[in-house]
Amino acid sequence: MNCFLIGTLMTKPNLLIFMVDQLNGTFFPDGPADWLHAPNLKKLAGKSTRFKNCYTASPLCAPGRASFMSGLLPSKSRVYDNAAEFSSDIPTYAHHLRRAGYQTCLSGKCILLDLIKCMVLKNA
Repeated sequence: MNCFLIGTLMTKPNLLIFMVDQLNGTFFPDGPADWLHAPNLKKLAGKSTRFKNCYTASPLCAPGRASFMSGLLPSKSRVYDNAAEFSSDIPTYAHHLRRAGYQTCLSGKCILLDLIKCMVLKNA
């Protein structure tokens, strides 16, 4: 999917969704705080769109991530705790980005291992 504007090829923006556990918002008043030694995180924050006021649907990692990825509450995604399976029949933002022509990759902790396996198999 390419966009043309007055004969010039416009590329889609690169997207990097950076989601971490237990990184309190007070570390990022204007991000990251001066006393926090994180030079690469500071560079990334300086060039990024950041959301300062966020809400999580669950205080637990897996249900919160499943809700973030799917837009569904844990009661609809059926991911109630960190041991629950995130069913591959639930569309996520990765599915929608893929359909829009993006190459997608999920990386990091493997709490959502079944989803990652599903995404790899579907995109192979």
